[in-house]
Amino acid sequence: MSDTNLDIEKLKNLQFKIMKDVAASALIPLMRIGDQLGLFQKLSELGPINSKKFAEEARVDERYLREWLYALSATDFVSYDGAKEEFSLSPEQRAVFADEEGPANMMGAYEVLAGQVYAEEKVIDAFKTGAGVAYENACPLCFTGTARFFKPSYQVNLIKKWLPMIDGFEEKMNLGGSFADVGCGHGLSTLMVAQAFPEASVFGFDFHEPSIIEAKKLADNAGSSEKISYEIADAKSYSGNYDYIAFFDCLHDMGDPVGAAKYAYDRLNDDGAVILIEPTANDKPEENFNIYGQMYYSFSTMGCIPVSKSQEVGLALGAQAGPAKLIKVLEKAGFRDCKIVKKNATNMVLEARK
Repeated sequence: MSDTNLDIEKLKNLQFKIMKDVAASALIPLMRIGDQLGLFQKLSELGPINSKKFAEEARVDERYLREWLYALSATDFVSYDGAKEEFSLSPEQRAVFADEEGPANMMGAYEVLAGQVYAEEKVIDAFKTGAGVAYENACPLCFTGTARFFKPSYQVNLIKKWLPMIDGFEEKMNLGGSFADVGCGHGLSTLMVAQAFPEASVFGFDFHEPSIIEAKKLADNAGSSEKISYEIADAKSYSGNYDYIAFFDCLHDMGDPVGAAKYAYDRLNDDGAVILIEPTANDKPEENFNIYGQMYYSFSTMGCIPVSKSQEVGLALGAQAGPAKLIKVLEKAGFRDCKIVKKNATNMVLEARK
């Protein structure tokens, strides 16, 4: 049935937006191919270069490579000199696509997206049943991609911008304070804290055994394995008492965030604090209807909500829970003086005192 009340201009604008989104989505497998074959790093080393020489150096088929290069040039992810028929990466393109250890790299996002595509059938079933999808049943790309996706932002912000906003944190940690990273995943944040505060006692907990194995490996490779104690434990089973307990981009994923926060409250030393890092969000959904909200609500639909609903309680806060819901969770757990101490376009830092 055709709707005769269509606004043609609004229709065209919507269709054009869809075309832009389709074009962006079509890049996902191409970005993964470039990542897995090391094409970005190779182009960074060799460029400017024509497709034939590039293919020889990269040991791939020239015709496939040329089409890949045209696609990425069309979206300005690769630079193209038409007169010379040569491809290269600008300094900015190198920073985002080729410098794996740099603070601007964003390749992990495509790894997460690919992992979520693989999760489609499981999430479709969850839509029908209302059940969840257990974290350990997620595509492995979601684990590796999440670590890569968060790493650049944490490198820039965690030690220099976020943690200094926690009252007394630097002083206490420099004097040998204790810190627990709950839901530490691959332990990138745990490692950063241990390296920044060598006198402190640092612990990482996660219920996902493969992630803890990877965290130990990364700490060992960094020469910091003796500075961190990693254990397999969920948010309501780890042992010990701490000056600070952190939930970095994970509390909203938990089935029982109130129970996790209450358990943390009981594990804090006197005058201790819980530190939350969560995706930036406003309390009214419509105020999150922007590019960041689109990304976070989408990630949340495919990952955060299914994981939470697979666990006890299954509160399913979602990645755009907003300050009011998060603070309510903390207050129900017994915390006082719960507040946002730092906020940027993508993340907000909350502090809650015992």
